[in-house]
Amino acid sequence: MFLISLPHSHQSELRAVRERLDRAGCRYQSIALADRVQVVAFPSSGHEADLAAELQRVRGVERVVRLRSPYCLSAREATEARTRVTVSAGLEIGGNEFVVMAGPCAIESYGQTRQIAGVVKGAGARVLRGGAFKPRTSPFAFQGLGHDGLEVLRGVREETGLPIISELMDQSEAAAVDEAVDIIQIGMRNALNYALLRDVGRLRSRRPVLLKCGIGTTLDEFLCAADYILCEGNPNVILCLRGTIGISRESRSSLNVADIPALRKRTHLPIIVDPSHVAGAWDLVPAIAASAVVAGADGLLVEVHHDPSGALCDAGQCLRPELFHAMMHRIRLLAQVMGRTMASAPEPMSRGEAHPFSDFCLEAPPAAPAKEGYSRVGLQAREAAL
Repeated sequence: MFLISLPHSHQSELRAVRERLDRAGCRYQSIALADRVQVVAFPSSGHEADLAAELQRVRGVERVVRLRSPYCLSAREATEARTRVTVSAGLEIGGNEFVVMAGPCAIESYGQTRQIAGVVKGAGARVLRGGAFKPRTSPFAFQGLGHDGLEVLRGVREETGLPIISELMDQSEAAAVDEAVDIIQIGMRNALNYALLRDVGRLRSRRPVLLKCGIGTTLDEFLCAADYILCEGNPNVILCLRGTIGISRESRSSLNVADIPALRKRTHLPIIVDPSHVAGAWDLVPAIAASAVVAGADGLLVEVHHDPSGALCDAGQCLRPELFHAMMHRIRLLAQVMGRTMASAPEPMSRGEAHPFSDFCLEAPPAAPAKEGYSRVGLQAREAAL
C-alpha cells in the first residue's frame, strides 16, 4: 500500500498521479484535506518499488510512503510531524502541553454542571467533559438529558469559557452534537461503528473527534477505526485508551500501559487516557493518571463530581473536588519531570482532605478521615440501585 501526498492546489499533478496509477492497474482513493491531497494506492505485487520511484518523480508529489500496516492515514509514516489537534484559540492536543479534560459523567442539571465546571477549571483542567446522551448497560439506568443537556453545556461554556466535549451515540444526532460541542466523543460502544465514524468524518465543521478504544479491540483495529474518520477528510482525531476486559477484580477495566508507547510508535495522532473508566473506583484514578503521564500520553479524560454519593452515573469512579485538585497537583509535577507543560491551577489546592494515595504522592496533603457515605462499597450499591 502506498500513501502519496501532494499540495491541494496542484490539480494537474494529481491528474498525472491518477493516470499513472490507472496505467498500472492500481486501485486507489483520494482524500482531500485542508492543505493537501493524499492518495491511498494498492499496487499489484512485484512492481511496488518501480512504481514508487516513478510516482516520486511526478512534479508536485511531496512524499510517497510504502506501508505494510492495515491502517494508512493514522500511521506514523503518514506525516513528517506528529499531529496537533487545535480545539480552540491557545489550546491544542498533541503538542508539548499535557491537557486534562474533566467533569461529570452525565449532565444532570445546569447548577450541577456549572459547579463542577468551576471546580475543574480552578484545578487547571482545559476542557469540560459531560455526557448529554448516555449509553448505559441497562435500559432503566439514567440515559442523560439529551438535547436539554446540550443546552446546559452551551450555557456553561459561555459562562466559564471552557471548551466542551460530549459523546455522540447516533447518526441522527450528529448535526445537533456537532453544533453544540468543541470535541465530539465517540465512545467505546461505537468504536467500530464504521457508518457513524464515516458520518463524523464528513461533518463540514471538521470538529475534533475523540475516539475511544473498544473493549477487546486491538491497536491495529483501533487505528483502522481512526482511518474511517480520516479518510472522509477530517484530520482532527484524538485517540483515547480506556482499558479493556481483563482478569483483575480490583478495577473495572485493565489498561496495558505499554499500549501508550506502542501507539506513539505506530501513529502520529494524539493519545489520551481515561483513568476513570479504567479504574471504576475513585481511589485508583490518581495512580492510573500518573502512569499515563510517565508512559507518554498527551492528556487525560477524568470524571469529577461535587457530590459523588448523589451522582446519577458512574458514582463510584468520580473524584471529589479536593481529590481532583490533589491529583492535578501531583501530575503537574510529573509532567514537568517528563518535559511537558500543564495549565496552572487558578485556585490553591485544599490541604484539609485525605488524598487516596497519601503514601504514594509526590506531595500529599495531610491525611483526614474520609467523608461519611463515600465508601466504594456504598457508592457501588447506589450505582447498582440506579
